[in-house]
Amino acid sequence: MATSLDAFAYPAVSRPRSAFQHLVWKDFRMLQPLMLAGVIGTAALFFLAVLRAAIDPVSDPSLTTLSVLWVLLPNLVALGIPPISLGTENEERTLDWLRTLPVTWWQVLLSKLLVGFAAWVLAVLTASACFALSWLVLRGGWDWSAIGRISGSESIVELMIYGVGLLICGWIAALIVRNPVGSVMLVIPLILGVTLLWNFSIAGLVSTHFHYGVTFLEATAAQRVSMFCLAAVFLAALGAVIAGLARHRLAGASDHRWQAPAAASTSAWQPSVVQVAWHARPRPFRALLWQQVRQTRFVVVAAILFAVFMWIVTWVNGIHEVQGALVALGWPAAHLMLGVATFHGDRRDMRQGFFADRGWSPNLVWLTRLIPTALTSLFLMVVLFPFAAGLGLYRGSQYGTNGLVQAFGFSVVVQALLFLLGVLTGQWGRRPSLAFFGAPVVASLWMIPAWGLLAFYGGYTGLLWLAAGVLLFATWRLTPFVMEGVSSVAVWGRGLAYCLLALGVMCLCLFIHRWWTTPAGMPEWRAKMLAIVQEPVTPELMESPMGVMLTRQSLDLNGEVYPLDQYDAQLKKHMLVNEFPTIDSVEASMIQYTVRLQPSRYWARQPLNYTHEDRDARFRNLDRRMEQELGAGNKLSIPLSQSELYSLCVDTPVTAKANAGVTGWNGWNGWNGWNGWNGWNEQYVGVPQPDWRPLRRKALEVAAKRASVSRELSLVFSSLGESLDNAESNEWIVIAGLRQIAYDQNLFTGQALPQGEEHQLDRETFIRVVDQLASEELRRESRQRCLVAEWQRFRTGEWSGWFDEEWGNEKSFLDAPLSDPLYRLGMEQKRFERLLDLAVRNTLDQLESGLPEWDDPELTEQRLLWGELLKDRRNPESSLGHQEVASPPRAPVFYREQELLIDELRQMADRLREPPEMIEAT
Repeated sequence: MATSLDAFAYPAVSRPRSAFQHLVWKDFRMLQPLMLAGVIGTAALFFLAVLRAAIDPVSDPSLTTLSVLWVLLPNLVALGIPPISLGTENEERTLDWLRTLPVTWWQVLLSKLLVGFAAWVLAVLTASACFALSWLVLRGGWDWSAIGRISGSESIVELMIYGVGLLICGWIAALIVRNPVGSVMLVIPLILGVTLLWNFSIAGLVSTHFHYGVTFLEATAAQRVSMFCLAAVFLAALGAVIAGLARHRLAGASDHRWQAPAAASTSAWQPSVVQVAWHARPRPFRALLWQQVRQTRFVVVAAILFAVFMWIVTWVNGIHEVQGALVALGWPAAHLMLGVATFHGDRRDMRQGFFADRGWSPNLVWLTRLIPTALTSLFLMVVLFPFAAGLGLYRGSQYGTNGLVQAFGFSVVVQALLFLLGVLTGQWGRRPSLAFFGAPVVASLWMIPAWGLLAFYGGYTGLLWLAAGVLLFATWRLTPFVMEGVSSVAVWGRGLAYCLLALGVMCLCLFIHRWWTTPAGMPEWRAKMLAIVQEPVTPELMESPMGVMLTRQSLDLNGEVYPLDQYDAQLKKHMLVNEFPTIDSVEASMIQYTVRLQPSRYWARQPLNYTHEDRDARFRNLDRRMEQELGAGNKLSIPLSQSELYSLCVDTPVTAKANAGVTGWNGWNGWNGWNGWNGWNEQYVGVPQPDWRPLRRKALEVAAKRASVSRELSLVFSSLGESLDNAESNEWIVIAGLRQIAYDQNLFTGQALPQGEEHQLDRETFIRVVDQLASEELRRESRQRCLVAEWQRFRTGEWSGWFDEEWGNEKSFLDAPLSDPLYRLGMEQKRFERLLDLAVRNTLDQLESGLPEWDDPELTEQRLLWGELLKDRRNPESSLGHQEVASPPRAPVFYREQELLIDELRQMADRLREPPEMIEAT
């Protein structure tokens, strides 16, 4: 009678597994940790990337992070499969045992190849599924045109072929070098050599240089057939190399003769001639340090050679795109590998038990293990400074690192974090060799939320030093567990907790700083401001001729005035050359200020670019539109953009004088090709060019009209945005344009006025435009009313909901991005409100008591405050936050020099009103 045990014994007896199946199962169990880590790490990285983009859409709108992860993770698994598969056999001494079994060498090789290829395919499928799901979640649809290329360099098919090539080169390296670390380092030159050989071969087939060769998807049918044939030849050749190496490695009595020099010595420490020089047994510190140098010498030498090679190539050929891409990949990899190698030598073959059995101090072991690799990492920081600082400046600009010193500090702390994360991963990994491939995943898992936090709160990169301190402390605390050979949750659980603690310390310090720097509330001042009554805007007023507000212009100016009192004549000339290119030292000594208007968005909407028109049509078009606006009385219109006004009033005279050696309209040649005027000279060479001064005179009158009318309308509509965009901006354009006429008329130096009809017309226009400028009282009243009304509208509004699409009575203040996800936090809402109260109160006090000077420290603090309130992370290039301080007229920042400049122009106009004989006598 059959028993219950027969149900379990019968399948095993009736269907026995073959020896090959057992080999496959053994190799699968050997790669199981790598496969599990790859799947979990891939899913976790994609989840963090999607979570970050969902919380803060500003962080990664183009989804480049997803593309990088989709390419990187399968290739990382392909890089780790051969060393793990064969390296584990070497470490556990099972290859010799396999030779005693009834299996052939090719069965062992085939088993490893099949399982390794299956593991890589699983990694590709997992990464592809995560990539597709993440794309659908964030984009809501599929776009083959965007998916077809990754980073604009390679097609999907070629990337898959590259993964197979990486896997094959990994098997070749693992069969040559027994040490997993050495085999990984050997893969890099192998894959580079195979890639270069492939590119040169493809270049010969398609008759083009390999740097500009066609991709597989772009090739013709004949070229694709040639590529397939060449790929078959490459696979056959590489397969023959693998078979030959495997036969020598797996057949025979032992593979001892195939050991590489990197693994020739496995003892912890061996006496040498160096000991004779000590005349005694070495001290523990020297012995442990020498032992660590022997264990890490190949990784250290490889990192140093990489740094020296990049330095020499850069010194000879300069920095190119290829070197930048190589450093962008090799730079973090070198620090991670140095970190993992710190404790890798001790954990191989359970060498760390020597320390636990003999009572060595954990502090001594920790210090001697860190010194060689940490010094090498520091060497990389110094030698690769041009690359690291450049990458830090590029990558760190969105986190508030705008200077070279800040970029260097940012790059140093990032490298230190990479090294420490590598050390930590090397301590808690269950298998020593697996830590080399898990370190990039762990580093990515830690840095994605860290970069998300720093992108959310710009300017807090210094917190990374605190995180580095926590991670360094974690490596010290885990050293005793490494010495005891513990590899359970007691180690990796603590390591994970320390990584979370580093992030937690950053968050805690950040929020404490935000809370500490939030100003105190001012309830009494708020009540007083809300009690101010502003006259409402009625429909009748909107329909009146004066009720036409000018829409936002296409030009954002940054106005700066630099006093020249503290400079000598020569330095004054250097400071004024951008405003008056032909000025000499004598003339410069008589000018008190220099005005610099720097437009942040130059020709955004209506540029001076009429390439489809001839010269006369261009002049008629400009003249007709300015006549149309001047003939509209007090009613504002926009036939002429503000960028065109700036061009005609300010940029044209400066450019024309900068090209003083060329007559007429040839001065427009200095504008560069993108404004359309560059082609005039080539088209009209030898043709008399008309004068631009008539257009400048009309443009100045248009700007003056807009400034004066906008001032009057601001008293009615109380719109701060319109006042800054129109009244303030046009006043600065008028000031800069009139200073050009004043310089042409010798009004700064007091010399005789130039004669001529054009000069007389310029003087008449100068007087008319100055008379149109608003008085100081009108400017102060309009600024106060607009600022109070804008603040009241903000206070009566409500914070928007979670999504930007929600409409309602949202709060708004100028261009402050209050729909930013940052302001979903109640703490940040309160902080913005209190900072805004402080900024508005300080500005109103300045308007009431007297404007400060440009270099007044109080004004500098005020400009910093407005810059913090109005900065925009989503558009940093055109945002006030891209600069250190907020500049007028883009922000409600006012200073005394503007009033002094207008008073100076009024005095010049009064001088021009005098009879000619009195002017000459003067």
